[in-house]
Order: sequence, then C-alpha cells, then structure tokens
Amino acid sequence: MAGNRLRLALIGCGGISGAHLAGLRQLGDIVELTAVCDVNPEAARAAAGPRVAVHERYEEVLARDDVDAVDVLLPHDLHAPVAIAAAAAGKHILCEKPIAPTRAEARQMIQAAEQAGVKLMIAYCERYASTHQAVRALLDSGAIGRVHLARIDHNQWVAPGADSWIADPRKLGGGTVAGSGTHRLDLLRWFNGDVARVAAFTRHTGMTHLRGEDAAVISLEFVNGAIGEMTITWSCRRFPWYEGLWLYGERGVIHNIGGLQISRPKDDGSAGDFEPVPMPHDDASGFREEIRHFATCVLEDRRPLTDGTEALRALELVEAVYRSAATKQVVSLPLSED
Repeated sequence: MAGNRLRLALIGCGGISGAHLAGLRQLGDIVELTAVCDVNPEAARAAAGPRVAVHERYEEVLARDDVDAVDVLLPHDLHAPVAIAAAAAGKHILCEKPIAPTRAEARQMIQAAEQAGVKLMIAYCERYASTHQAVRALLDSGAIGRVHLARIDHNQWVAPGADSWIADPRKLGGGTVAGSGTHRLDLLRWFNGDVARVAAFTRHTGMTHLRGEDAAVISLEFVNGAIGEMTITWSCRRFPWYEGLWLYGERGVIHNIGGLQISRPKDDGSAGDFEPVPMPHDDASGFREEIRHFATCVLEDRRPLTDGTEALRALELVEAVYRSAATKQVVSLPLSED
C-alpha cells in the first residue's frame, strides 16, 4: 500500500471495465490505479490513464511491486486460474461475478486466498447499489415485518456475436441465469436468507447467438419459510423496466417500480399509500461502492460482504437452478459436494 491508498491493477479491459473505471475515478482518496492488462493492447491503452502501466500478460502485472490488489474482469472460465495465481503472488483479489463456472473452481479460489492470507471479494455490485442498500436497511429495521413473498426480475436484450465468450455456456457457466441471474438470486438470498428448495424452468429461444438459456422462471422456498420467484430474459427487445423488485411483508410492502417505495399500514389498520424511500448514497449501479468496500476491507483488514464463501453460496443456487431445469424436479439445498 502507498500510504492509505490501495494500489490496484485491472486485469481485463472489456465491456465491464468501463463501469469499474468510472467507479475508480471517484475513489482517488483510497484507490490508485497503477496498471491495466488485456490481450488486446488497444483496449488496455484505452483503459489506462496517465502514469498507468499497460501490459498484455497478467503474469507481468502480478510481478509488479506497485500492485497490491487486482480487479479480475475476464471471461468466467478464466477467473479461477488468474485469481489463484494472484493469490500466490500475494495480491488481494476483487473478481467479477460469478466467482467461477463450477463450485470446485470456486473452492480452489477460496483456499488459495486463505492460504496466501489475501482478501477475495466477488463483485456482486447490486448488493452495493443505493436502492438495495436502502432495502436491506429497511428489512433490518423491521419496517415491513417478516417477508413472506419476494419477487424479482431482470429484462434485457443481449445479442453477442457468434464467437463471443458470452455465447459459449462453457465459458459463461451457463446462460442468462449464470450471467445476470446470479446477481438477482444473490439479492434474494441477502434479503431473505438461504434457500431450501428450487424449481426452475429455462428456455433457449434461438433469437440470438446465445447457446445457453436466454429465459428462465424460478420458484424458491427459503429456509425461513418465505417463498419467492425470479423471472429473467436476455431476449427482450422492449421492456417496461430493467429490474423489478417486490417484497411483501406482514406489516408492509416494498417495491422499486418508479423508484424505491414503501407502504405501511395506517394507524387505523388500513393500507397506507406508497411513499418514496431516501437513498443512502448516490451510486445507483453499485460499482463505485463495491470498489470502496473492497479497498476498505483490505486497508482495514475486514471481511468483505461478498467474500468467496458468499459467492460460493450464490453459485450453488445457480447450479440448483440448472439441476432443477434439467431434471424437471424440485432440488433441495444444500447440494451434495461435487
């Protein structure tokens, strides 16, 4: 560390790097970008700012003395080998979600970080977004009482090229559930606790070059007795909203359509009107705040909210979804070791 700042290197300068770089630029007081790396030198140079080193091989980044931590922004099948190498080099690791395509790889990453004594955090940015931070605070305060039903969705048009890694289920770890659904399932776990049973239906529409599923409907039963559902599509050209959330509690309702809102009963017991909820910060996407959290955890030796163990649980839930869809059976969690 350089004083009270974390010296960070980006490994991977593809599409998602823009969001990470935008967050980094607002955190100059605690994070310094010292290097970037991509097999495409033009992409790396475009991501690099003044006095930022450019590399084409991640091994060169890991050998630098002015790099304390890495931000791994690579195709999912490359997460494990790069993260394990980073741990061996003594670098703290922020890695894009999901942690890896398989639980076996995820456990290897966790073990490598533990053995090296470095932090491993997975970038589940939606937990750090202002809306979801506000939701969690409301739930923690008991604002709507015990939640008995949770609904969440994701609507997007994703049309990668035929040769894109996103179109390849082996590299992505599946389809839309592994790609974006993991965010939404992780939120449901964070809001409601662990999941006990899953029933899932997936579809491959063939509307794009995606070779994995591009639509899914998932029913969930939580350990605490609540039930929930997630619907997701990557084959939606038009949609009324991007991501919806509804939480129905014994004393109120929270939803985010048209902004985060809450309804609680009036003193006479009748239903109250929906009222806007103030935001705890101005980061709607969560990218800035997840990087801030990672840097703070490293600098102050804290455990990250979305550490490897939490990410492994999210991956287990994704795998349960795929097992249910493949077998047409309800799948119970936790899953047996693979």
